[in-house]
Amino acid sequence: MLDQHFMIDRNILVRIVGIAELNKDDVVLEIGGGKGALTEYLAKISKHVYVIEKDKALFDFLEGRFANFNHISFCLGNALEVDFPKYNKCVSNLPYTLCEALLWKFSREDFESLVFVVPKKFTGRLTGIVESRLKLLIDAFYELDIFDDVPPEAFDPQPKIMSSIIRLKPKKGNLFLREFFMQYDKKTKNALREILMKSGMTKKEAIKQVSISIPLRIQEKNIVNLSLEEIKEVVRGFIGE
Repeated sequence: MLDQHFMIDRNILVRIVGIAELNKDDVVLEIGGGKGALTEYLAKISKHVYVIEKDKALFDFLEGRFANFNHISFCLGNALEVDFPKYNKCVSNLPYTLCEALLWKFSREDFESLVFVVPKKFTGRLTGIVESRLKLLIDAFYELDIFDDVPPEAFDPQPKIMSSIIRLKPKKGNLFLREFFMQYDKKTKNALREILMKSGMTKKEAIKQVSISIPLRIQEKNIVNLSLEEIKEVVRGFIGE
């Protein structure tokens, strides 16, 4: 099995479901089903639960455990690589190594809310206590609420860090950043060119504007690989903030 920590504290599982405000009409996505502790609670309330699990042994375990549940579907794969089914809420004890990458992916998704358990120190990057590019992503796409801390004792095996429950809801943020970040897997120059062309520039004009607004070293990088300072440099070059 992969290095995973399985939640065993039933009070916290109930709390997670409560924060998600689930009802019988919700279609829920769960990333990293583990041994199914959270899945069980999601299935008690929701219309349907889709579970993505990367670990084959856990996937087989989950299929066996919930074989008689017709409203639970399982997908074997990496959540960063598979196409998500149609859902309206995502509730997950996220694999900690995927937290940042998944927030980039969800920036392209259509949803009502995301409720995640993440490392507590990760929330500092989301709020800007620790300066990071994730704060810009949050500002552009998400309304963020941070709820309870989750101690290591809530998991088996126990992690060495504290965790926290967070909730994210979509919002309308800075239009330029939204357009820019939604193309996170493209080269910076190509994404900026597309934004400028949407604003009415010709392709030739857009290429010229990009070339004079930001350094070549930034132009050639994929957006997802830009540092915080490089993203700020792009913002200054195009909207002057």
